[in-house]
Amino acid sequence: MKASERHMRSYAPEGLMVLRGPGEEYDKGSHWVVGDGHGYAEGLLMKDRDAIHPNTFYVENIIVKELKRGNGHGRALYAMVEEFARNVGAEWIQIDSEPEAVGFWRKMDYTELDRVFYKNKTAMVKKL
Repeated sequence: MKASERHMRSYAPEGLMVLRGPGEEYDKGSHWVVGDGHGYAEGLLMKDRDAIHPNTFYVENIIVKELKRGNGHGRALYAMVEEFARNVGAEWIQIDSEPEAVGFWRKMDYTELDRVFYKNKTAMVKKL
């Protein structure tokens, strides 16, 4: 099996590689690291008892390589992560935003919650 084939999953949109995570069989609580060559994202399909809404995909991190920043790669990666979340059955997507990124997430149609999960971060959700 080629390395590139090893990173492909039926639920991953074109251009997004699964770098770590379950194979084709996954369930709530499954965790993935996905990337596109410009950066990567970590996320998990939350167990309903831990989520604000049922069927929530929680994005732990989205990181774009420093030399690739400012060229739209973050938005492109995020769009693939959102499609990925839909493909694994999520109806909601949640992030905990750094204070300086809240405006970006608002532009991406996220809504702020009045709950704090991590110190100095704003919990935000979006219906998919």
